[in-house]
Amino acid sequence: RVHAIGSVKFDMSLDHTVRQAAGDLRAAIGERPVWIAASTHPGEDELVLTAHKALLETAPNTLLVLVPRHPERFDSVAQLVRQRGLGLARRSKQEAVAADTQVYLADTMGELLMLFGVADVAFVGGSLVPVGGHNLLEPAGWGKPVVTGPHLHNFTAISDLLDEAGALTLVDNADALAIALQALFHHPEKRQRQGQAAAAVVEANRGALEKGLQLISEQLTVNS
Repeated sequence: RVHAIGSVKFDMSLDHTVRQAAGDLRAAIGERPVWIAASTHPGEDELVLTAHKALLETAPNTLLVLVPRHPERFDSVAQLVRQRGLGLARRSKQEAVAADTQVYLADTMGELLMLFGVADVAFVGGSLVPVGGHNLLEPAGWGKPVVTGPHLHNFTAISDLLDEAGALTLVDNADALAIALQALFHHPEKRQRQGQAAAAVVEANRGALEKGLQLISEQLTVNS
């Protein structure tokens, strides 16, 4: 028998250490709008930076936390940020976010879940270019409104759930991304509503791992 036990991805844990680290970094960044562009791919960073420059025209103190998917691209993405004339700080070099920092390049490994907790709004990459998307549940678990591109074939079920709950904003280019971010930043109640809807989806689907282990032990008992 095949049981539908949901996705184990719903069972991520936001433990005290992760929450503390996110809180500390957010406190160091200070009071300003923050969005994250996570797991970006070649061709996508350019679109993200174009959207960020458009955002800066109406909200000049907005900070972008940029997290490229592959470490071998960290240096070239840093170069791209500088070419766009944007103030850059790199996490790998322990550079602090200053008032004139416009892009915080999170060029480290294993910190993405924590970094989602620092942002007000999350864009998840691999979706404005035909990669198939990345895990939308990490920002959702933090209760963040999630923005993504149209290429989501690796996460269809999860994106459908979030979309139905009103927790997902779909965009298909840099202009649409900037407009979606502006709307979320200008309307805190919309941001809160989408974030709460995202968290509720994760909460409602928790327990996949537990159910899976329970089913395995039941099968073992039956077969022994």
